[in-house]
Amino acid sequence: MSESSSAARVLLVAREEERDRLTDVLSPLSVTVVQSVDAALDRLDSASVDCLVLVTDRTDTISSVRTATTRPLVAVVPPDGDLSATQALDAGASDVVPVVDSNLFDRLPKRVENAIEWHRHGTVAAGRITEDLKEQAIDEAPVGITIADYTLPDRPLVYVNEAFESMTGYSESMALGRNCRYLQGPKTNPERVTELREAIDAKESASVELLNYRENGETFWNRVDLAPLSGPDGDVTHFVGFQTDITERVRAEAAAEQYAERVDEERARLQTLVDLIEGLLEDVTSALVRAETRQELEAAVCTRVAATDSFECAWIGNCDLSPAAIVPNEWAGTHTESLDGLEIDRDTLTDVTAQAADTLAVQSAVATDGPLHDGADVPFRSAIAVPLIHRETLYGVLTVYTDVDELHEEVTVVFGTLGRAVGAAIDAFESRRSLISQGVLELEIEVSDPTQPLVGLAAAAGCELAYEGSILHDDGTLSLFVSTTPPTQLAEGDADADGVVSIARLPRGDDVGLYEVVLEGGSLAHLVADAGGRLTDLEADRAGSRFTVSVPDRTVGRALLDDLKQAARGVELRAVRERSSPPRTAREFTSSVGAELTDRQHTALQLAYLGGFFDWPHGVTGNELAEAMDVSRATFHQHLRAAERKLVSRFFDVGPR
Repeated sequence: MSESSSAARVLLVAREEERDRLTDVLSPLSVTVVQSVDAALDRLDSASVDCLVLVTDRTDTISSVRTATTRPLVAVVPPDGDLSATQALDAGASDVVPVVDSNLFDRLPKRVENAIEWHRHGTVAAGRITEDLKEQAIDEAPVGITIADYTLPDRPLVYVNEAFESMTGYSESMALGRNCRYLQGPKTNPERVTELREAIDAKESASVELLNYRENGETFWNRVDLAPLSGPDGDVTHFVGFQTDITERVRAEAAAEQYAERVDEERARLQTLVDLIEGLLEDVTSALVRAETRQELEAAVCTRVAATDSFECAWIGNCDLSPAAIVPNEWAGTHTESLDGLEIDRDTLTDVTAQAADTLAVQSAVATDGPLHDGADVPFRSAIAVPLIHRETLYGVLTVYTDVDELHEEVTVVFGTLGRAVGAAIDAFESRRSLISQGVLELEIEVSDPTQPLVGLAAAAGCELAYEGSILHDDGTLSLFVSTTPPTQLAEGDADADGVVSIARLPRGDDVGLYEVVLEGGSLAHLVADAGGRLTDLEADRAGSRFTVSVPDRTVGRALLDDLKQAARGVELRAVRERSSPPRTAREFTSSVGAELTDRQHTALQLAYLGGFFDWPHGVTGNELAEAMDVSRATFHQHLRAAERKLVSRFFDVGPR
């Protein structure tokens, strides 16, 4: 604060609700407060006041005070008022300060001091502005300043300042004597040039933005502001030009426009995508409701997805029983012939379909990063693989192909919702089918585990073992009847293998080797029985074992597969087949009545059948069979007759028709 204003006396006109705040901000000054303009005018006549600070939003109030005094008047405008700074200044205010929480209001004391000082010394300060100072200001101004002589034929430049030289690269000697159109070039907008020329011809001011060229050929955006200058007689003699480099601003605006265009395009694309997906979800949901079978449902989903403009082809592969490979069961769309023979190994986790099955999450792949499927040529740019899941159960994978190079996250989210909806519908079909179906599910399973007992026996004997039947004993052991190909002698010493209780050769009327292999509890055959399944076929060799199991439904099948994978290595589901009713072979019918037979009766019947006792002539004698069972001949025939009676009764009561 200067010495002249350190004792500045301020008369503040403010209402009570504004007084404290203004008094506080004006505290560096000597402040006297009154509540009305009339009181202020009375005080002006009787007290020494350097400045009047008036809180008002009315121009007539400012005008009335200005008429009554020549002292500086600073108008303080309330934030809810309509009074503009221009209106307040026109009405006679020396300065205008808005009541806002900013530096504008905080500097109110300085602005009051300035109003006082200008009132006292403004005329002297203005008088110190000499012609030399004005010329220096023009020469050193941060914007380009030019003066063109309007009286000469081509209106050449007669003055340029240093900023013009720096901005354009043209020195004073290169610029003077020429019309400034030399700044124009092939990309300068001719319409803006015409606008500028017409204003000059009309002796009017003009403001245009031009793409100009520097002396080195580099382009820049130039804001040109022109104004006519008149001589003593009033005629225009010169034009002054102010030239500002606005290149950065124009580039920023162009970038903003491009960004806005991209945003609009993205918004439009997303809206199109949303409309597309909403329609897809609505149609698929409708298909889920109308479908009467799982096959019909899956076919409808593929058809609807492939019919969408954004997608070309779709197929579904079932994997709810964890098969080793996923193959198309239902498909629709273009180039479906490329799906012939397609088989996705679930262990190939670089494959998009296998990834979806492994992670239970939607996956995508682009052909530019590598083939969509190893060893398969599908003519599409990208793929989306969608797991069909319900309550953590994977029923299958929907694989969709498209010809776009970029798959947006929104598509992934929507297909995830679609996959869960289809998975829930499949679960409902399977639950309903298991309740009303009289059929069975037949599973072909391969186990490549050399530690399994039958695999070890086959490897030791150099043969293949084939299933001939089985009996589950009351003591928890299980007799598995197997034949050997080629006919081979199984060594009794092989009974020492883990999981094997005993091995016995059985009499049979042909040359085929027939053996009873008694297995300890916990074998794979035990697990089949414990899960409620039936072993219907089995083969074993040195490479592993392959067997067929009938289970009542997929829930039992999934549980059985889980148990088998816990007990053995290399368990793979090779095939799944649905049968409308259980197979009725002689062997299977014998197994179906097993619950009515005692352990001895079942064994006697099984040995008699397998040994050819019922053939004519007998393939084996009763004595031989009794010896195999380690009982007397009479006891053997007693067990056999009891078993035959139960078998015949079962046949006529509930047997196959």
